Amino acid sequence: MTKYTTLATATAVSASSSPGEINRYSISDGHYSNSNLPVEARNKSWNDDFFDLEESSEIIAVFDFDYATMEDFNTKVGVASLAAFFLYPPVLGLAVLGCAPCFLRRNVEWSARSQHVALTRDGIRFVRDRRPTCWGLPCTDAGRSSKTVPYDKITDCDIEEPAGNTCLCIANVLTTVNIDTASSGGPGNHKELKITGLTDPVGFKKLVWAMKRYCAASNGGLGQQPVMAESMHRDAGNSNGKADQRSHQEGESVALLLREIRDELRELRKSGKSAGGIGGGAASTAATVEAATEMVDILATSTPADGQGADTDEHSSSLNIV
Repeated sequence: MTKYTTLATATAVSASSSPGEINRYSISDGHYSNSNLPVEARNKSWNDDFFDLEESSEIIAVFDFDYATMEDFNTKVGVASLAAFFLYPPVLGLAVLGCAPCFLRRNVEWSARSQHVALTRDGIRFVRDRRPTCWGLPCTDAGRSSKTVPYDKITDCDIEEPAGNTCLCIANVLTTVNIDTASSGGPGNHKELKITGLTDPVGFKKLVWAMKRYCAASNGGLGQQPVMAESMHRDAGNSNGKADQRSHQEGESVALLLREIRDELRELRKSGKSAGGIGGGAASTAATVEAATEMVDILATSTPADGQGADTDEHSSSLNIV
């Protein structure tokens, strides 16, 4: 049996000195070495070689399934389910005609051994490989499927310990790891990913949280420094041009506001002249015009005194209102 250890591409460290000795392999990657990983990810070992031919440089660790226990438990559940069909003879007859009892063990084995899980740089990757179903004919094969849950999307990773019985008499012996994200939950307490039958579910959970913290620290610290430096350099190069453009826009806005006030005061002045015969109305209009004139003076004095502000001052000084 071959045993693999973290990371990337397996290379033999030492040859077996005896036929019974296990060959051990060291995984190395110049860019992503053991020293860069969390403590929980170092010196991991596994027997599942499914991911050897796939993106091996992306693999952090592979976790083995307890296929023997999974097959034994699911076979017992299947037999108990078939036995329950004795209460429904038509259904039992269809199962017998379909050779379900004969292919039960084979289907359980095909289903169990098609499951593989690994932790990659990007997240948890769960794969169900292509497998036979039903009678094992090519026309009944189930296609391969895979799912990756990124570390930054994970909101919870917990372990569901086995307890109680299934079908009243079969003890539950398989541990389930539940992965939640922001999109999971809802009706039926839907889980983003459920992995049942791992040999080391506790180690899997610890490494998931360790990788989540590691990726968060990398993205929030060193991973963003080059982007921040480039952004600061670009902002420094364009700061003068942006400041001039902003000053010009502010000057134009103030000038437009003063023109609008000027037009309003002209209308007020005309209305004051037309109401000259009424003392109260004329006095009220004069007071309004005076207050508005003071507002214009305040706005004119608050206009920036730079090159762009000079144009605005010219506009404000030309407002001969009263």
